[in-house]
Amino acid sequence: MKKIVIVGLLSFIASIAQALTSQFASANSLNAQTENSTEILATFADWCQKELLTPEAKHTVEVLLEEAGTRECDRAADKLAELTSLELSYREIVNLEPLASLKNLRWLALGSNKIADVKPLARLTKLKYLDLDSNNIADLKPLASLTNLTYLDLSVNDIADLNPLANLKSLTDLDLSFNFKIADVEPLARLTQLGNLDLNGNKIADLKPLANLANLIRLKIGSNEIADIRPLARLTELKLLELWGNKIVDVQPLARLTNLTFLNLWNNQIAEVEALASLTKLKKLFLRDNQITDIRPLAGLRNSIQLDLNSNQVTDIKPLAGLKNLTLLYLANNQIADLKPLATLTNLTDLNLDRNQIADVKPLAGLTKLTILSLSENKIEDLNPLAALTNLTRLAIAGNPATEKLGQGACPVQPACPTGE
Repeated sequence: MKKIVIVGLLSFIASIAQALTSQFASANSLNAQTENSTEILATFADWCQKELLTPEAKHTVEVLLEEAGTRECDRAADKLAELTSLELSYREIVNLEPLASLKNLRWLALGSNKIADVKPLARLTKLKYLDLDSNNIADLKPLASLTNLTYLDLSVNDIADLNPLANLKSLTDLDLSFNFKIADVEPLARLTQLGNLDLNGNKIADLKPLANLANLIRLKIGSNEIADIRPLARLTELKLLELWGNKIVDVQPLARLTNLTFLNLWNNQIAEVEALASLTKLKKLFLRDNQITDIRPLAGLRNSIQLDLNSNQVTDIKPLAGLKNLTLLYLANNQIADLKPLATLTNLTDLNLDRNQIADVKPLAGLTKLTILSLSENKIEDLNPLAALTNLTRLAIAGNPATEKLGQGACPVQPACPTGE
């Protein structure tokens, strides 16, 4: 009797095990189909006709149907397959799989979505322009196959590792700004066709890998951890250079960059600017938040139209007297008392002299093109010399002895003056 019971029990256990094995195999098969869905669903029509889609995939299908201008799956697939450009920014897209079959695309914009996984883009090998800014991307490996790319925007993502970009040698424009994690730029060293490179807002200290990018015209590397800029000395084709928000003391390596027309060195630790004297093509120079006292090296920059020296230690502005093309000049937060050198700068439209030691504003009387004038927190008692500045739309004069007279109708400049800012 015991043998019969044991045999029956073993038979029951075996049948349960067989059933579980069958279910497990079915589950594995289903998982495999899910994982390889991009291969199984070869066309957009397949995606469109599939009944069970994740909400994210379904949303992407709906977006593409809208782009196609039809709800008919086959017709939409035909239209989409012919597209060479597609603008899908700001569309709340998460899942890119329904795009994987659009292999004729040369131009694709996917900025400001919610994309983390870019694997479906690996098949779009004809792409020349790809915008993926402001997403949630960390892994760039799927982009390694896109060797025809000339433009790639990956700004404002979660990227640290640039190795997958190392062979994208056709790139001329690359934006990796504000990822806040990139420290190693060695993978960019062979991208010698680059003309525009934006690395603002990262953790870069070593610029040596960029030293051979001789075709660079625009380079942005502000808000990093850079102290040594010697590797930039060979980049003589540069016209625009941003180095704001770093740890730079010595700017001597910039002396050879004589093609520069735009230079931003805000918020560093610069005291000497002798090296900038050779940059005579400069039109816009931004030097605020440094430790500069002597601005004589700037006297020859006669092509300059914008100069920002806010928050330095300047007392003598005579070297600026010859910069007659200036339209914008910022000198706030310095130690300036004598404005006579500014009398010749008759093209100025925007002048900031807040927080200095100014008492006499008569030298400004002839600057009749001024529309914005800031003189807050000085020692000014008499505003009458400003009466001729009839183009002013904003006059900021708070924190001066003259300010208390405004209530008595003493302001000579209307309508700009009554704000008392």
